[in-house]
Amino acid sequence: MGNTMKRQKMSLKMRLSVLKRRMVSYLANLLWRALLPFLPWFFNEAHFEGLYRRKRDPWNYTESAYEQEKYQKTLEAIPQDVHTILEIGTSEGVFTELLLQRGKKVFGIDISRTALERARARLEAYGDQVRLEKLDIVRDEPEGTFDLILASEVLYYLGGRNVLLPLEEKFFRHLRDGGYLLLVHFYPSGKLIHDLFLERGRFTRLLEEVVFHPERDYIITLLKKIKKTDTP
Repeated sequence: MGNTMKRQKMSLKMRLSVLKRRMVSYLANLLWRALLPFLPWFFNEAHFEGLYRRKRDPWNYTESAYEQEKYQKTLEAIPQDVHTILEIGTSEGVFTELLLQRGKKVFGIDISRTALERARARLEAYGDQVRLEKLDIVRDEPEGTFDLILASEVLYYLGGRNVLLPLEEKFFRHLRDGGYLLLVHFYPSGKLIHDLFLERGRFTRLLEEVVFHPERDYIITLLKKIKKTDTP
């Protein structure tokens, strides 16, 4: 009897914890939508450069169990026929190295010079398998065509529809026919962002998974560029 009551109390505590986390996530999503027009003014090059200068690995990518689990989920979503990747927001190259270890050729971009310097030091042994460049994906044009473009935890810093829809056009141009767009962001705000890339009918959704995590929920969406021969 005592053990049963104890289990019931623990179960109730877990449910309340999940409910609290869902409410916080919902409120954060409302706040994000309200602040969306102002985000690019704050999350700009100076902000991220200052962040990296103050602290190495500011999001604890190398040691966080949450980040490592999310990395594994992201790797599992990459199709087998992907060989070349444009990585938006390379940071210090932690996930980039996981891609390189799997034989991918990566063009990594970031707006922080300090982050890229650390990424170059980290990835030096991979030679011409990796190319790193300081580039603003909103204002600048990357060189090349890729099998896959990866944008993980970065798009909500860039702005709203007026920024993301032109970005959809840019991604479309830089993917080969039948290429892939892999998006990973916090949930539920990430769902709104990912759906924008389907509005013009030039991508089709192959996979979408919401991962409910004790630390923070996230969503992984894999889109495929529709081949010219697939359109009327």
